[in-house]
Amino acid sequence: MTQPIPLETSVRKALIWNYGVHLVVFVVTFGSTVVVSRLLTPYELGIFGVGIAISGLLSTISYFGVANYLIRDHDLSEQTVTTAFTVNALLCLLVATAVWLLGAIGHSVFADSAIPRVLRLITLIPVFQIFEFLPATLLTRDMRFASTSVMQFGKAAVNAAVTIGFALAGWRYLSPAVGAVMGGLFGALGYSLVGRRHLVFRLSLKGAGQIVTFAVQMIFAGGVSIIAPRIAELIVARALGLSALGLYTRASGLAAMVWDGAYGLSTRVIFIKMSAELRESGSLTPIFLKSTKILTAIMWPAMAGIAVLSGPIITGLYGAQWNGAALPLALIMAGQFVSIGFAMNWELCVLCNRTGWQARVEIFRAATGLIAFAFGAMVNLPFAAASRVVEAIVGFVIYRPRMAEMAIANPAELSMAYRTSLILTIVAITPAVMAMAFSGLGYRAAPCRLMVAVIVGAIFWLMTLHRTRHPLYQELLSVIRRDPAQADA
Repeated sequence: MTQPIPLETSVRKALIWNYGVHLVVFVVTFGSTVVVSRLLTPYELGIFGVGIAISGLLSTISYFGVANYLIRDHDLSEQTVTTAFTVNALLCLLVATAVWLLGAIGHSVFADSAIPRVLRLITLIPVFQIFEFLPATLLTRDMRFASTSVMQFGKAAVNAAVTIGFALAGWRYLSPAVGAVMGGLFGALGYSLVGRRHLVFRLSLKGAGQIVTFAVQMIFAGGVSIIAPRIAELIVARALGLSALGLYTRASGLAAMVWDGAYGLSTRVIFIKMSAELRESGSLTPIFLKSTKILTAIMWPAMAGIAVLSGPIITGLYGAQWNGAALPLALIMAGQFVSIGFAMNWELCVLCNRTGWQARVEIFRAATGLIAFAFGAMVNLPFAAASRVVEAIVGFVIYRPRMAEMAIANPAELSMAYRTSLILTIVAITPAVMAMAFSGLGYRAAPCRLMVAVIVGAIFWLMTLHRTRHPLYQELLSVIRRDPAQADA
């Protein structure tokens, strides 16, 4: 008789699959942004940025809550799946209609006539999401991360190839929109094929009230953090112009890739692990503490290092015309550094049924951040980006004590985890700080010197992991030795 695969082993394999394929996706996406930034100007990317901000703002409202309802539901019935499909389809059609109308009347709304053209084109994206929704969501629920990771790679590759191809063909600001549409089409067709057993084309609104109620709570609890940056981008376009928006979206886009590639990817798997741990043992303490230690040990040095090297990174990757994105990038990374200090707040609130409280917190935090952002945008782009630090500090002050309470974690042990990760961060970035200081903190520091500094910092980081007997060091050894008994998260 075949023995069932232990949950710990399946989670480890899921993480390996996620990180492995997502690394490839990151390389493809990152590579395409570098190429496109060399082909287009900040103003042209700013035009696309307005369109994608509006579309993303509306799409978050339609997609975020309904998908999480299906993932969270313990006893998923066929009726629930049918109703969720119907609710999502109606919302996607409403989003598509709203974007199309903005494109149709855009000449009287937007100063640049190019923006309505982008809007009319990306109207197709929410339509494609109707068919991608169920297969993508239910494959994720079933922990079929191999399938979802391959699909993510396919969408990224199609988007990148089409965007670069059309940019070379002279489509300028329309090329990213065409790439996004073709990536969406690939996602709809690909997920429908890979997850065809999850396809549903029946319509029903039975029980829709419960789904909509949960979706609204999730949008306020977690979706607000996605919606607020889109509003911020529109504020930049209005207050500072499309060129400034192009610079800001390049900085925030790079920061988002770092965030999604490490934190966002990990917590998708950790959330499922936490759910299983809560059902089996009734406790979240061990997995919460271990995840906090590992996430901060990885993310804090990475984010601090990018902030220190933001100037050479922007100039080396995108060219001198994008130098204005360097300081905003450093400030955004500083905000994300603080945000990792209250990582997994959404997961804890969902599992502990505190979504109502979190919704109020997120509304307050987003409002505070947007007000600070608007005032900053009246001065210049770096002041606007600095508001991300203010918003993160507000979140840390509110969330940290409540998270320890929900996870039933010892505050002293949590503080020790933060102190250890802070030491790891200082050790890791000190060589880079010294290299930048010797280079005059300029945009064109010697690449070889910076590379040596990064390598030395990584070696010091590993040595400190070993000296402190950090759980991450044990996890790395377990992966290298392929010992599933020790790798449990």
